Amino acid sequence: MYRRAAVATTFSPRFRAVLAEANRLAKLFDVPLDLIHADESNPEKEERFATAMGELGLPAESTVHFEPGEPVKSILSVQDRIGIDLLIAGALERESVHRNFTGNVARELLRQAACDLFLFVKPEETPAELTHVFVAIPNFSQHSRSAYKEGVSFAEKIGVPELTLLHVQTTFAEAKEKGKTTEPPVEESLAEFVADCGSDTVHIDTHQVRGNTGFTACEYIQSAGADLLILPSHSVDGNRPPFEPVLDWIIQVIPSNVWVIRER
Repeated sequence: MYRRAAVATTFSPRFRAVLAEANRLAKLFDVPLDLIHADESNPEKEERFATAMGELGLPAESTVHFEPGEPVKSILSVQDRIGIDLLIAGALERESVHRNFTGNVARELLRQAACDLFLFVKPEETPAELTHVFVAIPNFSQHSRSAYKEGVSFAEKIGVPELTLLHVQTTFAEAKEKGKTTEPPVEESLAEFVADCGSDTVHIDTHQVRGNTGFTACEYIQSAGADLLILPSHSVDGNRPPFEPVLDWIIQVIPSNVWVIRER
C-alpha cells in the first residue's frame, strides 16, 4: 500500500513513544521508515536519536532528516522531497476531561499534507492491543468504499476483533437525501458495503449518526471507546477542503488515534 513512511519527531515527553509507534506501523506496512526533525542538527541530538533508535529497534537504514524552520513547512518539505506517502506524528495539543484537542502541527498536516497520515493521541512504547476500529464515511463514494476496505484489511492483519462502519450525516443532508428518489436507503448502502467486503475474523457492525454538526459523530466515537478512527479525505489540491463538512471536526478535536486515507 505504501512505499515509504516517515515520522515527524521532536524531543517531547512522548519522543520515544512516537518513535516506537512509527516503527511498529512501518513493520506492519512493510515499508522503510525515515525520521523528520524540524531543527538544526548537532552532535547531542544525533547521539540522542541514535540511542533511541537502537534501543527501540528501528531499522539501521533509517535516516534522520534535520530540516530547520517552521515545523509544518519543514516536515512537508522533507515529505515532498523524499517521496513519503505515509506520515506519522503525535496528535495532541492539550487534553480535557471531555475532548482531546488536535495539536497545531497535526492540525496543519491534516489540512496540507499531500499524503496519508497516522496520528497518535496517546502513543506508547508498549501499547495495549487494539480492540475496536471505526471507519467513518460521509457518503458512499468509491473512495469511502476503499477506506472501508483498507480498514477491514488492517483490522484482520493486526487481529482487531471489532470494526464499526459509521455513516455520518447532518440533519440538513438527511433532509436533502429524502428528496432524492433514486438513492437507496442508507441502511441498504451500508449493508452493501459489508456484503462486498466482510471478514471471517473481524465482527463488522454498522451504525448511523445524525446531528446538526459532525461533532455528534466525534462524541459517539469517543464514547464507544474507539482505538482507531479511519477517515477518507480528498486529495490536497487547494481547491476544496480536505474533509467533507461532517468530518472536518477532526481538524479541531480528535477522539482516538486517526488514520487519514487521502483520495488518489
